This record gives sequence, C-alpha cells and structure tokens, in this order.
Amino acid sequence: MNKNHNNEPVISIGLILPEDNQKNVSITLFGEKFGLLIDDVKQVEFKNDFNVGVCVNKLSLNDIHCNEIIIKNNDRELANYIKVDPVIAGRGFHWQKSIDIKVLGDLVIKIIDQRLFVINKIFLEDYLMCVATSEMGAKCPQSLLEAQTIVARSWILAAKEKKHQNLKLDACNDDCCQRYQGISNVVLSSVQAAQNTRGKVLIHGDTICDARYSKNCGGISEKGNNVWDINFQPYLDSIIDSENTDTIDLSKEENFKEWLLNQQKSFCGPEYINEAYLRQYLGNVDEKGEYYRWEISYTNSELVKIIYAKSGKQFSKIIMIHPIERGASGRILTMKIMGKDGNGNDTSLNINSEYEIRRILHKKFLYSSAFIIETNSKHKNEYDFTLKGAGWGHGAGLCQIGALGMSLAGKTTEEIVFHYYKKTKLKDIYE
Repeated sequence: MNKNHNNEPVISIGLILPEDNQKNVSITLFGEKFGLLIDDVKQVEFKNDFNVGVCVNKLSLNDIHCNEIIIKNNDRELANYIKVDPVIAGRGFHWQKSIDIKVLGDLVIKIIDQRLFVINKIFLEDYLMCVATSEMGAKCPQSLLEAQTIVARSWILAAKEKKHQNLKLDACNDDCCQRYQGISNVVLSSVQAAQNTRGKVLIHGDTICDARYSKNCGGISEKGNNVWDINFQPYLDSIIDSENTDTIDLSKEENFKEWLLNQQKSFCGPEYINEAYLRQYLGNVDEKGEYYRWEISYTNSELVKIIYAKSGKQFSKIIMIHPIERGASGRILTMKIMGKDGNGNDTSLNINSEYEIRRILHKKFLYSSAFIIETNSKHKNEYDFTLKGAGWGHGAGLCQIGALGMSLAGKTTEEIVFHYYKKTKLKDIYE
C-alpha cells in the first residue's frame, strides 16, 4: 500500500489470481490518457484493445513475448477506464460466474506458474466508491451506501486478514475479501457516499477496526472469534439486529429451534424489507433467494454424494446430523455426521468450523450454518433430511440487509455503523 503526497493510499487489488487458472484476458482502453510499458519499456504506439495470453511461461501480446505488462492510467475521471474480460465473481461460492470489469487506476499483468495474474493499482477513495454498489445495489438509500463505504474503508485499512499477502495484494476483487466490480455499478449516490465519508474509519481505542460484514445475520449476529481464529473484539461481539435488545442464548439447541421457528422482528427480516422487493437492492452477482429464512432438503443418497465429493468421507448412508456446538447467533461451529460405511459398520465425520460446515453440506456453498435438522419420513430404509436455516453468510459484524432495513426505516449512517460495531467511534484518517 503506497501513499501519494495527499496521503491517500494507492492499493493493489487482485482481479485475476493464479488460482483462477486463467490463460487469456481481453483488455480494452476507454479514453486517451494511457501509457503502456512492456517489460519496463515504454511503448510509443499501441492499440486500445488487445488480448493477452500465456505462452510457454511468458505473456503473449500480439507477436511479443514478455514477463510483465503495465497499463498506466494518467487520469482519475470516470471516462478514462480499462475494461478487463473475463474476471471471476463469487470465486469458490455458489454464485460464481464470469463478468467483465471496468476499472480506474493502473493495470499490471504478470504470469505465475503458467497462469495469469492481473492487479489493479488504484487510489483508495476511487476503489471505495465502487465497493458499496458492488456489495449492494445502486438503488440502496444513501445512509446504507455511506455505512457500507465506511466499513469497507475500515476493513481494508485495518488489513488484519491479509489473505493474499503471498501475492503482495491488499485484497482481491471478490467475496473472500470484499466485492469490487469496478465502475460498472457506480452511480451518483455511490460517488457521493465516498465523498461524504472521505477518510472516515471506525476505530476502537486508537486502532482502526477490522470491520467485517456479511449479507444477512439472520436476526442475531455472530461473534467474530467464533468465525475466525482471532482474539475477541468488542466491536465484533454478537448483537440483536432489532430495536428490541432482549438477549437470548442461541447457543442452546432448544432456544435456537424455538427462536428460528417463531417470527422475529429484525432489521434484516421481512418487517423492514419485504423479500419480494429485496432483489432491487442487492449486488449484480447476488442470487435470487430467501436470505432471512431458508430451507433445503436432501435425500439420503444425495447427501452421501455431496459429503463424499466435498470431504472424501464415504458413507453408505447417513443416520444423523448432530450439532455439537452453536455460537451466539445459533450458527453451528462444530458438528458430527453419523452413518454407516460400505460394510455396514458405524462411521462418522466431525466438522469443526462454520465455513467447513457450509462447504461440505452443499454442492456449492450452504447459505449459513445457522440451521436445524429435521429428519423426514423413512423410505427404502433411509432417512431424508431438511435443513431449516437463518441468514446468509458468516453473520459477524455488519449485516448488510439489516443495514438496508435500518436505512429504509430512516436511520442515519452513524446509527447504522454504531448499531453493528459497539464501542467504536469515527475518525478521519486524512486529518
């Protein structure tokens, strides 16, 4: 992370990662204020569109083989941008798809182990005006966009996760860090959200908050240290996503079941935002679905196949799915799956994180680990299962749909961020 003379950082965002195993990319330049360097040699003449591929551990651009291509963008105006196509969105999740992305800033194209590696180097505030409407939709109210921008700025500057430190990136473009889909979704309100909150971050004590967030907490947020291997942070404690702050211990199985099956009035629930109208407020790559309450059913044989594909554990049939430990939001943190092996002997699989539970119990990725298990009627000597759940994502920190509900109810930017991040205050990093 570099800084210019005005102290605004320039950050490095991975658009195409080596793990994407991508061999070709199309680049189109819009505007006239660009420079092109091939292996540090400035090019006097070049086209505004070209394809870059991989050829015998070199980059291939027209008839030139090289190690690195740098496109310099000498203007910060929205009319001067670079289109990159294709780029993966939803990397590794059930909504994964390929999109094109239009970015400000510079572009660096490299090769690692016969695979493309594309980096966008961009000023922090230019990046942030794209994040709010990549994470959520352009039709969201201003206070939601401002809250999301403050949270995104805090998260990337706290730099606690460093998921791509080996690649020397500040973040990638996607959900494993935070969504960045360039300027395609930028509207006046998202530009204003970045301008109105310029430099503002959440701090706890003297430290910028590692302000994490998820799509829908389900009604009660999860403690950050139950999701990640981090120390407890007061600002990532569990909160009731409601005006009603009566506490309930959802780590107890019966409490969670009763709470789940009875209607709750939550900011992220249908009382504040009807799910029939929710889609207009979500990001472009979000899927249609039930975010607050959901259910999914499996036949025994379907579940056997999914568990084997995801974990390598072979059951002949599943007898029971047993939650061992739940977190503050009711999310299952550890579970045991019991069944029979191919010889009819008892066998089991322990799963020890909410992430792995979501990964293993779905062909792509389960919405959350806050669910109860209902054993359905028995047929062919096997039980089928229905998972009835709450929320979408890990549930820690800001609940994006809850923040939307608060915003639609007239809550201010400050009310939203202080609701989700307790014991914090705002600070301007540029002062």
